[in-house]
Amino acid sequence: MLRMGLQMMLFSSVLILAGCVSPEDELVEGVSSARAAFEEEAPEPNETAGETELYVPGGYEVEQPSDDHNVLITRGSQAFALFLNPNEAPDSTFFYDLQKANPEETWLADEKFSQHGRFGFVTVRTIAEDRYELVVSSGGAKLSTITEQAALRNHMEWMMKTARSIEAAKEE
Repeated sequence: MLRMGLQMMLFSSVLILAGCVSPEDELVEGVSSARAAFEEEAPEPNETAGETELYVPGGYEVEQPSDDHNVLITRGSQAFALFLNPNEAPDSTFFYDLQKANPEETWLADEKFSQHGRFGFVTVRTIAEDRYELVVSSGGAKLSTITEQAALRNHMEWMMKTARSIEAAKEE
């Protein structure tokens, strides 16, 4: 009986620990997801904003009016600002250079990706307690949001897929 009680306690402890993911682990997993989304084939566009075709996952909406350079994507009360610079090539570092303009800025994540003549990045910085600025970019497309730590990983992945879908649609 005592042994069964110890086994149940051990099992419960393992389940509790398995559910605990540190912010650092979330960032590492999120960056890994963003890298994978950058390197894999871009998803097919399923939305249009102005003249721009893009992929937006289910549950997210492209707000109107949108123009050819600024698009607001929402899911509930969460907003994502998409900035488009059609003059930038797929290998452009323009948005990254803007992110890094202030050398005193501290970044929790700052990862660059290059593949097949394309450049992308993801940056994360703390702006308040449990509030983070997340920026993801591929070529001339940049998506940004303010989010909580628990959502970073998921947002990094779909945001990179969206940025990649825009660059891929422009290349066709």
